[in-house]
Amino acid sequence: MSRLPLILCAIALLSSLFSIGLFFRIGNSKQILAQRLTDAETRASKLDGALAHAHEENGALQAKASGLGETLASTRGTLAAAQGRATQLNQELAGTQRDLSDTRRVLALYEDTVRALGEEVGALQQDLASIQSSHAPPETILAYKQTIGELERQLATARNGAAVTGTAGASTAVFTSRAGRATVLNVGPQNAFVVLNFGSARGAALGQKLTIAQGTAVIATVLISDVRANFSIAQVLPDTLRGVLQKGDSALLIR
Repeated sequence: MSRLPLILCAIALLSSLFSIGLFFRIGNSKQILAQRLTDAETRASKLDGALAHAHEENGALQAKASGLGETLASTRGTLAAAQGRATQLNQELAGTQRDLSDTRRVLALYEDTVRALGEEVGALQQDLASIQSSHAPPETILAYKQTIGELERQLATARNGAAVTGTAGASTAVFTSRAGRATVLNVGPQNAFVVLNFGSARGAALGQKLTIAQGTAVIATVLISDVRANFSIAQVLPDTLRGVLQKGDSALLIR
């Protein structure tokens, strides 16, 4: 019986010691938990700040992206306008090149016309000298002189770069007496047509046919399709072509 109180006292003492140890352990854990809670709150506060800063940066980037989109749209509009202008300039350049090509052709035709007129004046002067020595009628001599004067006027006009105009009458009569002779001023692509120094002033008319010769060889027959005062355009009849047409080839009216 005397041992029981001792055992109980021992149990009570152990319980007290366990309680004291548990108290200190719980207190220490509480401090640790409090410190962890403080650290977590600090970390959460930092994360909130970082999140707010990220939202601000996101807003700035969206505003910048919107500005870049407007700039891109404006740049695309400017590029489209520049491309349209470039297309227009290319078209204008093509038109200018065509005009230049046409001008060169017209200039070449004027040069050929001037040369042909000079040749005609020389030939008529030789014919005039011949008929004067053969005592031809005065009206024939007058017709030649009038024709030479008219051709010299046309030659001077052509050399000044103006359009050459001609009149029929005495000129037609004189040239008709020369058997409808003409010269090839120019040859079209693939020998499709020729330009002749044979115009309405010399009696040329639509539908007339001429033979084209090189020396004594006839190499083609042409049909007049366009008549001007001092020259005409004649289409080459394909079945009659026997060679390559050249500037300076002679032409003779088929009567």
